[in-house]
Amino acid sequence: MQPSINWRKEEATILLHLRDLSQKQGDFPGYIDFNERYTRLAEEISGRDISVKLAMAEKQREIDAREKEHEKHMAVLHSTLPKHIADRVARGEVVNDQFDNASVLFLDVVGFTTHSSELDATIVVELLQNIFTSFDSICANNDVTKIKTIGDSYMAVAFQIANSEQRIANQIAKVMPSVVEAQQIANSEQRIANVARAMMASEFMWPHTGERVRFRIGIHCGPVVAGVLGTERMQYDVWGDTVNVASRMESSSEPGRIHISEALAKALNEHKNSPPDPLSHASLERGSHTVVPRGEVDVKGKGTMKTYWLE
Repeated sequence: MQPSINWRKEEATILLHLRDLSQKQGDFPGYIDFNERYTRLAEEISGRDISVKLAMAEKQREIDAREKEHEKHMAVLHSTLPKHIADRVARGEVVNDQFDNASVLFLDVVGFTTHSSELDATIVVELLQNIFTSFDSICANNDVTKIKTIGDSYMAVAFQIANSEQRIANQIAKVMPSVVEAQQIANSEQRIANVARAMMASEFMWPHTGERVRFRIGIHCGPVVAGVLGTERMQYDVWGDTVNVASRMESSSEPGRIHISEALAKALNEHKNSPPDPLSHASLERGSHTVVPRGEVDVKGKGTMKTYWLE
């Protein structure tokens, strides 16, 4: 076992003192001997120092490479998954969640097939990119999760916020309302309604006609199952009868209208009529959504359903 580098440095210091002492005493042979031993030891120490520095540099390069690889991995995850889901996947979690209540939104671009057939593909893609990027921001600002886009369709889900998280948000909102404005509303129905109205109010134009792009939206609330599928191309998705009904609400909607189920209408009405929370500024906004009965609608796969328009 080789002596430690620190011990060798102490030995070199001793030899240096002995060499200097021999010089002062006029002991020339002793000076030569100690100087040679000191020189050899200094060279050995220098070589070992260099080896240590090289090893440390190599180790740092390995650490940097791993960090860059991790950053690339996280960038890929964040580009395909919602951030909070990507973080769970990165920690090695198997994402398989069940929610007792969530609000599911489907949106479709009215007349997309007809308009897109009259435009260059590049222009169509650019327009959709602008529309969906705007919708992504609307969702993020309201704590709503974008699930996916398929062609000209957009799907998003508002999951229920835990009561404990909402109480904290309400307390913060009391002193800093502008900071947590998007987090003030605990119920998923209110948040998805906010998103739907903001999407419907978006102003985009068809470049070849100058007409405003119109949307058709459908929303339903209820239990869902959510999870991550795939390994190479991961996708976060949501399943359940709630999703199917929300899709039917969209397909049976009308241009420029937000079609909602009776379950969502009742939930919005309950939040509207419930007593105000003294800690929550959001409670003052509960009456902002107007729900109008549409009547009974024949919904594919579900039969006749009583539905409503969200104004």
